[in-house]
Amino acid sequence: MPAGTMAGNALSMRAPVPFRLNDLLLLAHRRNPLILTVAAACVALAAVVLLLLPTLYSASAVVMLEQRKNNVAGVSAVLSELPTDPASVQNQIQILTSRDLASQVVDKLDLEHDSEFAGSGFHLFGGDAAADPVVQHERVVTKFLGRLSVENEGLSTALTITFKASTGEKAARIANAVAESYVQSQLDAKSMATREATDWLEGRVHELSREVQAADAGVERYKALHNLSDSANGTPLIEQQINTLSTQLVQAKADLSQKQATFSRVDTLARSGHGADISQAVASPLIIQLRSQEADLIRSEAELTTKYGPKHPKLIAVQSQKHDLEQKISDEVARLGGALSNDVSVAQAQVAALENSLANVERQAQAENLMRVKLKTLQVNAASAHSIYEAFVARLHTIQDQSMIEAPDAHIISHAAVPNAPNSPRRMLILAASIPIGLLLGLLAALLTERLGQGVPRQHAAQPPIPVLAELPGVSHPRAADLIVDWPTSPYALAIARLTSSILYGAQRGGPRTILVTSPQAGEGAPTVALSLARSAAAQGRRVVVVDANMAKPAVAPLVGYRAVRNGMAEVLAGRAPLSRALLKDTRSNVLLLSPSPVAGKMLGRLSSARMAQLIRHLARVSDLTIINAPPALGSTALQFLARQADAVMLVARADVNPRPDVMQAVEILARIPAPPIGMVLAA
Repeated sequence: MPAGTMAGNALSMRAPVPFRLNDLLLLAHRRNPLILTVAAACVALAAVVLLLLPTLYSASAVVMLEQRKNNVAGVSAVLSELPTDPASVQNQIQILTSRDLASQVVDKLDLEHDSEFAGSGFHLFGGDAAADPVVQHERVVTKFLGRLSVENEGLSTALTITFKASTGEKAARIANAVAESYVQSQLDAKSMATREATDWLEGRVHELSREVQAADAGVERYKALHNLSDSANGTPLIEQQINTLSTQLVQAKADLSQKQATFSRVDTLARSGHGADISQAVASPLIIQLRSQEADLIRSEAELTTKYGPKHPKLIAVQSQKHDLEQKISDEVARLGGALSNDVSVAQAQVAALENSLANVERQAQAENLMRVKLKTLQVNAASAHSIYEAFVARLHTIQDQSMIEAPDAHIISHAAVPNAPNSPRRMLILAASIPIGLLLGLLAALLTERLGQGVPRQHAAQPPIPVLAELPGVSHPRAADLIVDWPTSPYALAIARLTSSILYGAQRGGPRTILVTSPQAGEGAPTVALSLARSAAAQGRRVVVVDANMAKPAVAPLVGYRAVRNGMAEVLAGRAPLSRALLKDTRSNVLLLSPSPVAGKMLGRLSSARMAQLIRHLARVSDLTIINAPPALGSTALQFLARQADAVMLVARADVNPRPDVMQAVEILARIPAPPIGMVLAA
């Protein structure tokens, strides 16, 4: 396989790695000229822009939204009081920065003829902007709004109106004009609302007056048409008649009952012969007189009876007079009974007459009640019209009274003063800020340069035409592999971590999972790199197996801490020991190691056997990453077989200044195998 093809395939196993602070510092050191150039250009550009920017003075006026209200009238106004919640305050800020208010100030101060705002602009298509007054006015308003800012003062209802102009006097004058126009606009809005409300209410009152008159006339016409009359207190006369007749009827019936009872008693006594015992008879003067005469006759009769006999003329005369008196008394009692009978008849006739009258009046009342249903509707409508009319009249009088004491909901608490010094631009501050900004832009340019330059292979003095996967500083240190555990933030450990992340990233996406690590010659750090990669991958939670295939001179086990291996790879290949007993545990991590035993040198031929290939495939299935530490590329007969069992080859070489022929020879050997994709690691 050509070297260029292998290099392209090797690039596919690389993946983005985390960018660390050390990388940023190295980048800044490497691209120092570019960063300084960009920073200087930014500072120079800022200086030129500051020279071209006009000097502006800033003046501020403060307006307070009034929370109190005038209670002289004691009733609500046409427009409700201005609320002071945050949303309402923001609404007032929008009004202060509106085009309508700005247009009023522009017209008030005649800013269209101010060169600072009018200028001598031109249309995009060539004509003079001043030729169109509307366009000129809108352009001045737009520029005016660009100089105006309004801010809320913390949690208060105070609004600070700030304006920037070429002179302090103009800035203060315009800021005060904006504040005054805002306050006046509120008062104008209230006055306009009051006038509109008054005009509408007056028209409505006239309409309601006509409606009230029409409703009252309709009630009276209906009453006259149906002869419906009411008393002074509003009660229908027919009801009063019914009440009067009912009262008279009750009294007449009571009188009739009394007279009937008296007549019945008189009649009973008269029939029994005791008419003289009747109370009416006893109380009669005539009967009293007759009774007196009768008593005298009875005494005379008694005297004569004792003196004379029954036939004596005087006695007979007295008895005859007594009989006449009794007859007169009987006649008088009969007359009294007849009078009582007449009284009963009269009372009965009176009751009957009252009952007839009451029945007639009740029939009239029923008919009138049916007519009063509509009358009541007309009266309710008339009362409603009266109520609405009175409410509108009262509201009209209230608004007319309040129009004389209207006050705005905001007032100016601080007029803008003429500033003594310009406010912008802050040249020294901007110039000072351009320095760190320029440095940041320079660093960004360096990052973009590095990113864009990654697609172009870098030519290193000791680099062959294959991609460089990493540059590892400190590989030659005897305990470099222990730095992965003891000092994870060391430059070497960080470089190994980035390389490991790249390999694992590719493995997750179908990339190489069996990595063969070799070097052109012995002593270039391939065993150290292989163990370092394994420990770094194990630290990231991966299952890793390291196969030390250098049977002639095993180097990984001594780095881990094993001086002698009883059952190793040779015994596994020969079938004398199971794989589980041959795998060694790294003392510093969870890495498993398969290392040759002391007798392995006599079994070099087994490295190219099918059993060796089967062993490598098995380890690849049961682990996340398998790393094969192969013998050096120059002088090894087993490298060709081992390279074909791996998914990728990592060539570890010292980063010398001068080109190394042995590195080129190793690449050529791997290219003739053919080998899987090759990547180089430079050991510093």
